[in-house]
Amino acid sequence: SVAFSTVNIGTAGKVPLGTLPAGAIVTHAIVKVTEAFNAATTNVLTVGTAADDDAVLAAADIDETVVQTTVTFAAAGYSVAVDTPLFVKYAQTGTAASAGAATIILFFVPNNDR
Repeated sequence: SVAFSTVNIGTAGKVPLGTLPAGAIVTHAIVKVTEAFNAATTNVLTVGTAADDDAVLAAADIDETVVQTTVTFAAAGYSVAVDTPLFVKYAQTGTAASAGAATIILFFVPNNDR
């Protein structure tokens, strides 16, 4: 779970979601916005790596401005060859947000073909 005020939420590679194990393939994600993000112009919640902050979930995959639960298959097929830490980032423009919270659940299948 993250909020608009989570420490370092605006910097890529700082707010950990977890680590995908080597060979894992993402199937889908559930994002439950429990409090709407309310920056004046844009609100963008993404999931990715330290090098690519929206590699898994990009700006258009989540509506951060509405309290709702979104099941998204946008991340389906994302796979990793090595253990890969994932991070959450929140970017905003306009008047800064004073509210916003979400829980992100990422589903994946491990590589069990060993």
